[in-house]
Amino acid sequence: MDKEERREYMKKYYEANKERDKEKRREYTKKYYEANKEKWGGYSKKYYEANKERRNEYNKKYREANKEKISEHKKKYYEANKEKWSEYNKKYREANKEKISEHKKKYYEANKEKTKRKDD
Repeated sequence: MDKEERREYMKKYYEANKERDKEKRREYTKKYYEANKEKWGGYSKKYYEANKERRNEYNKKYREANKEKISEHKKKYYEANKEKWSEYNKKYREANKEKISEHKKKYYEANKEKTKRKDD
């Protein structure tokens, strides 16, 4: 069997057994990445740090070029998830009443002129 025949054979074998071997491949991949988590985490972190500036520049250009598209998407998302966010905010305010109160006091002290009422 020459190289080309072998390649065709393997291609047909793969196609014929794709579904059967899918779970095996998934398990193998899962075990491999679990065993090498630290190694891959280090690579990912290095790549992230090395490309941070380039990625930020790309994102900045994209946001500038697609302001309307992004705005529309955000609007649709918040509209679709309004109840979820409302519930989340409600729970947060209940759990952090003191923290919010303290923050408000600090803000109003620092911004007395801005927050001054017109009738005062």
